[in-house]
Amino acid sequence: MKPGFSPRGGGFGGRGGFGDRGGRGGFRGRGRGGGGGGGGGGGGGRGGGGFHSGGNRGRGRGGKRGNQSGKNVMVEPHRHEGVFICRGKEDALVTKNLVPGESVYGEKRVSISEGDDKIEYRAWNPFRSKLAAAILGGVDQIHIKPGAKVLYLGAASGTTVSHVSDIVGPDGLVYAVE
Repeated sequence: MKPGFSPRGGGFGGRGGFGDRGGRGGFRGRGRGGGGGGGGGGGGGRGGGGFHSGGNRGRGRGGKRGNQSGKNVMVEPHRHEGVFICRGKEDALVTKNLVPGESVYGEKRVSISEGDDKIEYRAWNPFRSKLAAAILGGVDQIHIKPGAKVLYLGAASGTTVSHVSDIVGPDGLVYAVE
């Protein structure tokens, strides 16, 4: 066996994957490709990041800045009740935040002022939610609407469940089971 090789996949180099955590790429300066991780360089194959200190994860600096909270942003209803499209620099699928000011899993939020009222929407990432992907893919009916009762099986960490909760609103009910 080669030094640093493990049949279980150790070795600190990387094949990518785990896109939101910087691939499997590794501990800066070790692994394949010279710099640190799968693609060589910035600490991981796909996604950037990896296990290194510094950087800008979690500090809100650098990178894309989202929809800029109200600057040239328009929210319009989707054909599925309780789901909306945020039109701006990039279009995004959003749901009306049931608890304004709170983010469930670090998603982007957009506040829109309509008269004296301020309405907050949460971005729904289709790469983290099969339901969001199906909606964007044009599924005919999701059978979830404001006031509905929903049994959600396979809730995992609750990212999709939180948006389903936004859709059914305060008059609806969501039972979630993992």
